Amino acid sequence: MESWMAEQRKGIQSVEHGVKLLETLVDSRKALPLKMLAAAAGMSASMAHRYLTSFIRAGLIEQDPVSGHYDLGGLALRLGLAALNRTDLMQLADNECRQLVERVDIDGHITVWGTYGVTTVRYYNRHAPILSNFRLGDVLPLWDSAAGRIFLTHLNERMTRPILKAEIAKSEDKAPSTADVEAIRKFVRTEGYASIDGQVFHSIRAIAVPVFDAQGQLQAAISLVSNQASLVQFPNPVLDDLKSTANRVSQRLGWAA
Repeated sequence: MESWMAEQRKGIQSVEHGVKLLETLVDSRKALPLKMLAAAAGMSASMAHRYLTSFIRAGLIEQDPVSGHYDLGGLALRLGLAALNRTDLMQLADNECRQLVERVDIDGHITVWGTYGVTTVRYYNRHAPILSNFRLGDVLPLWDSAAGRIFLTHLNERMTRPILKAEIAKSEDKAPSTADVEAIRKFVRTEGYASIDGQVFHSIRAIAVPVFDAQGQLQAAISLVSNQASLVQFPNPVLDDLKSTANRVSQRLGWAA
C-alpha cells in the first residue's frame, strides 16, 4: 500500500514539474529554444526535453521545424478556448466583488456597457444610506462617475462620443473641455483606475477599475463607493485590493497584462 501511494505521489509530482514548461510558454507569449525554456522552468535541458517530447505527442506543445523553438500546440489552444467558453463574466465578477466588499467594508457595484451607456448590473450594499439612491439598471454618466471614466477611456470613441456629447450639452458651465477629457483618459490608462469626489451626489466618492477579456477588450468596471474622503486619498490599500480583484477576474477571462 505504501509503495502504491509513493508511486501515486511521484506521478502527480511529475505532472506538476511538466506543467511548469507549459506555464513558461504561456507567460513568454512567444516560442522559446530548449535551453531558455528549461532554464525559465527551473529544470535541466535533458529533463525538459523528455517532458517536451511527451507534450508534443499529446498536442500540448509543438516544435518549429526550422528554428527548433517550442510553442503551445493545438490541444493547448483547444483547452484554453474551452475554458474561456465555460467562463461566465458575471459569475466570476460577482463572486470576487462580494468578497472584496466584505473585506474592505465599503459599498460596491459592477457596471457594463448597455444600450444607453454605463449600466449598473450588480450592487453590494454594506452601508444602506450610501447607495440608497441607486438601483440596478441605472445608467451612470460617462464624465461624472468613476465607472463612466473607465468606459470613456477604454471603449472605442465611436461608442462613447454621442453620450458624452449629450452630457456636455446638459452640463452648461461644468462641461469638460476636450483637454479635460484627454487628461482623464491619459490618467486612467497610466494609473489603471478612475475616481470621482462628489460629482454625482454631494459627498459621494468612488473609485473604479477595468475588467478586460482575452483580447484586451473592456468587459466591465468594478467600483467602490463611500462617503469617506479616505477612499480617494492615494495611495491606499483599498485601491490596491480593488485592482487585484479586477485583475483576477480579467485573468480568468484570459487577459494577460
